[in-house]
Amino acid sequence: MKVEFSTEELAVIRERKLETDVVLERDYSSDMSQAAIEKRENRGLGKKLLTAAVSGTDANHQHLSVRKLMNGEDVYFRSTPMEAKDYEEQLKNSLVTLKNWIVGNAEVETETASFEL
Repeated sequence: MKVEFSTEELAVIRERKLETDVVLERDYSSDMSQAAIEKRENRGLGKKLLTAAVSGTDANHQHLSVRKLMNGEDVYFRSTPMEAKDYEEQLKNSLVTLKNWIVGNAEVETETASFEL
């Protein structure tokens, strides 16, 4: 999957610091072995900090973040066609929510409001 953001959308994402926002929470990809999952989960703090410094703080998680979408193609494997279809549907819904989130963050209230306590 690949998402192409417009120049305006990228500007909003950067200005509002939305890069680490999670678009979709997900488990480990089905192409990862149990040993690889355990190794990743048991990494020391130093390796986690290094990964975060090099690839961004969201690189330590399997969740789909805005930064991962900005970096280009995201590949995520599921075990069965039904799981893949379910993931695709969740992803489509999450991308609609992301679009609304970006648009909502772009708008700045110009009116001042007051209220009495």
